[in-house]
Amino acid sequence: MTTQQRDLLLIDGSAPFFTPFQDGQRKNWSKAPLTELQKHGRIDDNLKQTILDALTRYCQKVRDVGYTAITFDDLAHLTLFDFYPYMLSRTVHSYQEFFRQVFAIAKDAGLAIYITTDIMFWNRFIESHTKRRDAKMRELFAEAVERLFDLFPEVSGIVTRIGESDGVDVTSQFKSRMVIRSPRQCNRWLKEVLPVFESHGKTLIFRTWGLGAFRVGDIIWNEVTEKQAFGDIDSPSFVVSRKYASADFFRYLPLNERITHSQHPHIVEFQARREYEGFGVFPAYIGRQYQEYRDQLADNPLLCGISVWCQTGGWSHFERLTFLNDSSPWNELNTVATLQLFTSNNTADDILRTYCQQRFPNEDQDTLIELVQLYDKLIDQIWYFDPFARQSLWFRRLRVPPLLWIFWDTILVNRALRLVFRTFMGNSKKVRINDKLLRSDIRQLRTLTKKLSKNPQQLILAADTFELLYALRRFYLGKAGNKREKKVCTRLKKYHNKHPKGFLVECDFSPFRIRWITTGLFFGIILRNQSRYRLLDRFLLIPLTGWMFPLVKRWQRHRIPDLAERQAVGLEVFFR
Repeated sequence: MTTQQRDLLLIDGSAPFFTPFQDGQRKNWSKAPLTELQKHGRIDDNLKQTILDALTRYCQKVRDVGYTAITFDDLAHLTLFDFYPYMLSRTVHSYQEFFRQVFAIAKDAGLAIYITTDIMFWNRFIESHTKRRDAKMRELFAEAVERLFDLFPEVSGIVTRIGESDGVDVTSQFKSRMVIRSPRQCNRWLKEVLPVFESHGKTLIFRTWGLGAFRVGDIIWNEVTEKQAFGDIDSPSFVVSRKYASADFFRYLPLNERITHSQHPHIVEFQARREYEGFGVFPAYIGRQYQEYRDQLADNPLLCGISVWCQTGGWSHFERLTFLNDSSPWNELNTVATLQLFTSNNTADDILRTYCQQRFPNEDQDTLIELVQLYDKLIDQIWYFDPFARQSLWFRRLRVPPLLWIFWDTILVNRALRLVFRTFMGNSKKVRINDKLLRSDIRQLRTLTKKLSKNPQQLILAADTFELLYALRRFYLGKAGNKREKKVCTRLKKYHNKHPKGFLVECDFSPFRIRWITTGLFFGIILRNQSRYRLLDRFLLIPLTGWMFPLVKRWQRHRIPDLAERQAVGLEVFFR
């Protein structure tokens, strides 16, 4: 088997597009805010210039770091179909003219250009044209690809996403839907569009990430599903893209086995701006974790590169823009480290020291490195519940995240999660004892922060947030009576008075009334400890939960966190 050259070093290009919209409000960071740019079919000239100026700086910086390619959102805004009405045609034409300038900047910086797209983007005109027929949708998508390559020959390829769609809060003219539902349908789509890529000498980067919806929803980890979708695909234009684990970008996860057994050229996705670990508010160094993956992939013959998300992902009001003004140095540390780990033999510790010397020449290096390493330790042991995070738990087609109580910029405190943790962690006394030992580490954070020549306000926020998490963990690990709940409320009030723009906390102390759920039996039935499906999952749990969820949601709507209903794709997708 021939070893691939690992020269596809891909980074997302969304950060410059957010520069006109830094207002402290919670944002959907999953895509560039293209819809916000246009009004009455035209893009404001001032907004364009702001973005282009930022993009020029951004492209030069990421090229200087060593990245060779960049992704831009998205195909829908660049595709002009003949059946579009006048106003929509004018809007698309405006985006096309704007992106000619965008592509010129990236090309001048020496970056290959890739366009992202969901399969499939949607509006009422597309719906009327295709009538939701799969063959018509495939044909229309292939036409969109053909038009893109004809109009913009400088584009090197397309990055597709099939397992997730736009969030419920998205109001785009091209809001996407998941249309590929089975592996065999996925295979038909690939055979329809790959000849277009081959004829133009372009690359299709096919992302396997998904939220477990439909029968294709386990393609990221299930060998059977992958073989049905890709088994007979043999194309020089086809590259598979997989996240480093069988779940989203968390710690405590082993390398996805489908990476090591890939039958096609592939890249691995990593995240530098950690959407579940603070968004760059504080150091969340990925060096140790990613170095382990690097070492495991050292002899992987079909690995042709990596894809790094340095700005994309999640919902948050923390809005520092990577490699731009007032950026997060910690996101940039991860962006640099990920690349260097996969393009050199440098260790994570060496990369950290070199970065600190270059980025913070006036700081005491030992103090700074100790601070980064201390945050690394506390994220492991305070941010995550270690005994729970180390378990392999699966629900329907998905691996249960090792982090359940912190999502994006929101901390969840409720009895439902407390039941899950108590069911799968056993005796929590040992964890409580370890937490007490970690209090000295949190105090050390404050000491080290004070030693910095510039005392960053966000690191003060971070230390206070870890103190808050320590207190909230006692609700999960100890008794949860009225006295504890009052202490939690008092602590939250103090925290939010000091940090009104800090992490959000959603509390729900209402108890469960159904005894068999409170015993943990419910979770023991619906969750399994291995990826392989049980007969219970195949013939009862997966079909039954899909049918029952709408009823349960209506009955227990008050228990569903706000972030699950008004952000992301909505809970329904996990039960399809």
